[in-house]
Amino acid sequence: MKFSINQQVFLKSLSVVNRSLLSKSNLPILANVLISAKGGKIEFVTTSLETATRVEIAGKVTEEGRTTLPSRAVNEFVSQLNEVELSFEKLGEEVLISAPGFKARFATMAAEEFPAIPKVDSGKQVEVVGQDFVEGINKVVFCAAVDESRPILTGVLVETNKKGFSMVATDGFRLGFCQVKVEGQQEPGGLKFIIPAKALSEIAKIISESNEEKGVGVKVKMMVSDNLSQVVFKINNVEFTSRLIEGVFPNWEKLIPSTFSSKAKLNRGEFLRLIKIASIFSRDSGNIVKLSLENGGKTSKLSVNSTTAQVGSSESEIPIAMDGKGGEIAFNYRYLIEALTTIGEEDVNFEMNESLNPGKITGTTDDNFFHIIMPVRLQN
Repeated sequence: MKFSINQQVFLKSLSVVNRSLLSKSNLPILANVLISAKGGKIEFVTTSLETATRVEIAGKVTEEGRTTLPSRAVNEFVSQLNEVELSFEKLGEEVLISAPGFKARFATMAAEEFPAIPKVDSGKQVEVVGQDFVEGINKVVFCAAVDESRPILTGVLVETNKKGFSMVATDGFRLGFCQVKVEGQQEPGGLKFIIPAKALSEIAKIISESNEEKGVGVKVKMMVSDNLSQVVFKINNVEFTSRLIEGVFPNWEKLIPSTFSSKAKLNRGEFLRLIKIASIFSRDSGNIVKLSLENGGKTSKLSVNSTTAQVGSSESEIPIAMDGKGGEIAFNYRYLIEALTTIGEEDVNFEMNESLNPGKITGTTDDNFFHIIMPVRLQN
């Protein structure tokens, strides 16, 4: 195997496929990148056995072949070089990487030891604008569980419908919902599958990095295998494959109250500032902050307070526009901050019933997403 390639092009390709590398693994081959040179094309592949990333680029191939190299070590070496033409040549059990004034030899592992990557050649396919997909992912993915004790909750439920597809994630304490439009003709809805949240996070990063404008103008093709075991995303010259999570996602719609007795419209930035101030005094008391909605007509207000014996207490308030009777409710401040941070609008709506019923946060102009947050029981 022998080929040459621009240093920046190689480095960018390697950084993309490194998203499927494991930090630690019992299988040494999983720390390697499979490099194939054939017909004027150079292909890079990595896998964690859960996901796989493939990048194909043009290069000057003098001698066809394939092998695997320690990906992170190669990345560190190449990143220290200038933007010049790199030469790769397989010499026995090593690969020589050379540039003007620099040479390095890297040990290889046989390409035959590299795990086979599942191919998704047929299935249900949709096409979506990259920016829309990234925004949708970012609005729900943080709601998925991190704890592996309930694997189904570490994923995001994707369900196709007439408008496109929806994404739902929940860890049992909060829930995020988002509707994403698709390009062109949409196939009949009703298809459900669960993608690992970690895989979607990586997809969002790949899309964002494929264009300086965070996915603007980038089209993403998503294909789900007929047996609902794999999903593949195609973004320009990148292919990202992930296994799907087996099982039945909880009936999340039961968590959402059909109506709310109180609804407040308030400035998102001011609301966020109040929560951050209250968080200073709640970190040693379970991260709990208390919200009080008071309907006073034109003088309606939202108060946020917290207290802890070690630090002290705080109480802040802002004017709001409000319908309903109001009331008190407590939340984990972290859930509020994460939900509010994903909303790009100037104002938000906050809805509630009683202190033990879930609260709802939405934008004021975009009804394609919402967050549901479970309350914390208030102690007298």
